[in-house]
Amino acid sequence: MRWTTIPTPYDTADAEYYTRDHVPGQWARGTGAGFAIADAQDRYVGSIDLRLDQSDEHVGEIGFLVAPWARGRGYASAAVRTLCGWGFDVLGLERIVWLAYLGNDGSRRVAEKAGFTIEGVGRGVCVQRGRRLDAWVGALLASDPRSSDKIAVSST
Repeated sequence: MRWTTIPTPYDTADAEYYTRDHVPGQWARGTGAGFAIADAQDRYVGSIDLRLDQSDEHVGEIGFLVAPWARGRGYASAAVRTLCGWGFDVLGLERIVWLAYLGNDGSRRVAEKAGFTIEGVGRGVCVQRGRRLDAWVGALLASDPRSSDKIAVSST
């Protein structure tokens, strides 16, 4: 869990909180939309969410996590492209931001493959377990070209 803010160790209570409280709470409050990522056999691959900027209704931030066994297979970039498309087309977002701690090369590859432009480094822009860390900052705009490689999105 080096690259995330997920509690470590991560136990059953953490998973239950995330699935029973956090994600439904995002939806209910209108602050974000969380989804599971599944493969063609409906096996869990990871999770992804689009958090909405409370100070600017046209901006969101994407976050994702993919299980180690599923990395490098295109699941994350397809899910990111799909959720960003939904954010632009359904939610009316104009800008979606991606952040990753410096050194998280896997996340950066996903963001670039999904069409994000890396804008630079935000100094101390992220907080992880009480420490402020530098992060890459990228953005995708509604006006940027989009790939047709999409997956089905379902909130059920």
